[in-house]
Amino acid sequence: MKCRKDKYAVKIATLAVSSMVFLLLTGCWNNRDLTEINMVTALGIDRTEDGKVLLTVQVVEPAAIQSTASGKGKGGGAQSKPVFVESYEGETVFDALRSMLSIVDKKLFLSTAQVLILGERLSKNGISEALDFFQRNHEVEYEMDVLVARNATPKEILEMETDIDPIPAVYIKGTIENTVSRAKAKRTILLDLIKDMGDSGRQPVIGQVEKAGEKEVRTEGAAVFRDGKLAGWLDPYETRGYLFAAGKVKSTIVNIPADNGKISMEVIRSKGKINAEFKNGEPAMLTVRVGLEANVGEYEGKGKLDSPDDLHKLEEILGDEVKKEIRRALDKAQKDYSSDIFGFGTQLHKYHPQYWKKVKDDWNDTFSKLPVDIKVDAKIRRTGVIKGPIKKDG
Repeated sequence: MKCRKDKYAVKIATLAVSSMVFLLLTGCWNNRDLTEINMVTALGIDRTEDGKVLLTVQVVEPAAIQSTASGKGKGGGAQSKPVFVESYEGETVFDALRSMLSIVDKKLFLSTAQVLILGERLSKNGISEALDFFQRNHEVEYEMDVLVARNATPKEILEMETDIDPIPAVYIKGTIENTVSRAKAKRTILLDLIKDMGDSGRQPVIGQVEKAGEKEVRTEGAAVFRDGKLAGWLDPYETRGYLFAAGKVKSTIVNIPADNGKISMEVIRSKGKINAEFKNGEPAMLTVRVGLEANVGEYEGKGKLDSPDDLHKLEEILGDEVKKEIRRALDKAQKDYSSDIFGFGTQLHKYHPQYWKKVKDDWNDTFSKLPVDIKVDAKIRRTGVIKGPIKKDG
């Protein structure tokens, strides 16, 4: 318990110090004392049934910061809750944010926000208008993570009281940062999302967040957009297939079948490249090329992994498994959503600008009809000290 409290205190102190530094750098005329502001740790945006913006903020409670930093509240006294959550309806995000001052006592400070959660209803209606505020406001942290809530509202997720971390926003952000080791979720920061929204040759993909219980969330899978609106979802393995093709997998575990068992392969390096092959001035084939290196992490099966033929066979199986995931992601993007999330259009814009001018307005429909050739080159670098599975006595 002491370690968890110490960790909590460090996070709170980090937020406080970061805010103080920012406030000092903004100039004397606009300085604010920490006691005069509410430090926002997370934001949620959704739409009500009548089309209004529903803004939710998660704010660090100043009393909790003080008691944690000073070590008070350990006795019989009641400990203040580390955060509070408030929501307000408005015509726009800016309107809701400013109007929220009627129910909170101090100005809302946005530069400490770690996470922005977009609601499913908002996403289906379009996120462009809501994101306009975040492009214009000088206090917004452009590196905060963006997620789309699935089967729950942003308010429901931000109101969760988790046992894993006293500040839900810090807990959620931690699970997002863990995606570098899993590759089953798409990490999206606000700045990259704004860039993708302005790129006509690439449709946005945003990581998703769901409730995994009363006190836990799960950040797996991704939300697919077309023309600023939510088109559908990718499951964790389809998301990984998309990330392999996009060259964004740094590490992950791929399970492949073995003799009467399975092998867990740890991908340690991966590169992905997409292209379009032209014939008679028109794209005839889209191509995906992926190269990866992996180590054997766990082996449940029979026999040893010590012959070149065995390793070559495993490389082929691993390549086939990754290829299947890429194919699943492409099928969803082409057949179900007609959304070029891979950025083939961006490649055309760069290398075939004249053709792109003719098709850019209808590119997603064209993309959905083109055949795709996928090739995966997998190499196994290490099998470990033990070449075969551990045998049980008797």
